[in-house]
Amino acid sequence: MPERVLSPLKQPRPRTAIRSSYESTTRTLRIDKDVDQKLGEIAGNERVSMNVIANKALRRYVDWEANAEKFGTVTTSSSTIKKFFDYLTDDHAKEMGKWWGENQVPGIITFYFKKFDFDSVLKALEFLGAQYGRAFTFEHSFEGKTHTLIVKHDMGFKASAFYAEAVKAAFAHLGLGTDIFVTDDAVIAISPPDPAHPLNRSNVEGTTDLKYASTKQRS
Repeated sequence: MPERVLSPLKQPRPRTAIRSSYESTTRTLRIDKDVDQKLGEIAGNERVSMNVIANKALRRYVDWEANAEKFGTVTTSSSTIKKFFDYLTDDHAKEMGKWWGENQVPGIITFYFKKFDFDSVLKALEFLGAQYGRAFTFEHSFEGKTHTLIVKHDMGFKASAFYAEAVKAAFAHLGLGTDIFVTDDAVIAISPPDPAHPLNRSNVEGTTDLKYASTKQRS
């Protein structure tokens, strides 16, 4: 098996430099020849160094795969999940989302990040989204005192209802007041509730149908 030094000094210069915010170190690893060949092919197709591809794969393993194995996490296609939701009623999807948010989310997040707070919830949504789980795409913005979280997917309203109830339950654990809005392909959470937000204005067409009941902030 070839010995490969995973260092940018040993790799061809990529067309576009990719900077990492992480402190790096050099380590010599012995890898299987076929893995080395596949790494080279992927690096060539993506026009980055093999070091970038190897780091990406290793980070996915330490951040996601190692813990996912302990939780019995399985990978399936979005089309399969959508078909599963198709067999549920709206109420069943909501019940499942509430159960998952109340009984599974706090434990999973605490296991991964050793705490359960707002920041760890955001990180979990990033992990479950495009970064690793690929169940949806996730966007987060903060303006003034308001956090806006957007979960986008392509699995229909029942999936939105599931995610909305899960978010409601998770935020209730944190004692956070939250306005939630849903469409067929997105869930929008606003915390703390903002009466001035465009989605809360009665003159915005369709907002009555989008609005979910707010979670209550603990006194």
